[in-house]
Amino acid sequence: MTDRDLPRLMGSGQPPRAPGDLQSMLLIARRGAVEALRDRMTLFVSLFFALVFPVGLVLTTVRPLADANGPSALGSLLAMYLLIIGLLPSSAAIGIASGQFAGEKEQGNLTPLLASPASNLAIFGGKVLGSVAPAIVFSVVAEAAYLGSLAVAVGTDRLRLLPVGLAVGMVALVPAAALFETAVASLISSRVRTFNTAQQISGLALVPFWGAIAALGFGLRSLGGLAVVVAVVALFAADIALTMIAAATWRREEVLAQR
Repeated sequence: MTDRDLPRLMGSGQPPRAPGDLQSMLLIARRGAVEALRDRMTLFVSLFFALVFPVGLVLTTVRPLADANGPSALGSLLAMYLLIIGLLPSSAAIGIASGQFAGEKEQGNLTPLLASPASNLAIFGGKVLGSVAPAIVFSVVAEAAYLGSLAVAVGTDRLRLLPVGLAVGMVALVPAAALFETAVASLISSRVRTFNTAQQISGLALVPFWGAIAALGFGLRSLGGLAVVVAVVALFAADIALTMIAAATWRREEVLAQR
């Protein structure tokens, strides 16, 4: 809405309509993503994992392993590193999500949003999307830096050994895992009082999940394409279910009463 729309709205005699859940969710997500990118430490760490780490990993680890492994083993190994490279930048979403509720509560910035007509699902969905979107962008940059440095350091002939189906599955697991991490961190952040508490509990709570993702990544190397699709779809379904449950069980009135 612009200033030119005001006379039309006033002349109609009708108050402006409140945005719907989807629009509210996107507005909250946009605000959260912009605020996250303004944090210099988060930006510095994300850039390191997106640009410096992939190139360093290829030069110090992947290239020596490429000379020591056969074609089949090398292809699976290159695909596995796609998962690792993508997940490292996405870990920043945990810290961002921890601050979306508890951090804003400490600063006194959460109350106006809670007093707005936006539903719990719109608030939770917006916070989760706003936390994970910058991390996913950096993960995409990291994957591109990894593949580019592979082509230079290992050679395009060996890069062709990368199994396409397995590689796509590994890449698809990155946003699915990042969304789950963010949903868990948001759930915890909405239930505790301080940012530090939310970050510490989220880190401990997600340790088993990281182990499960690592085991899943190694397991998918020996399974077919159908198993990869099932794993990705199941994880995305868990992301949506967790976000909806967290929103449905969140008592925002208790947070408002604490102010």
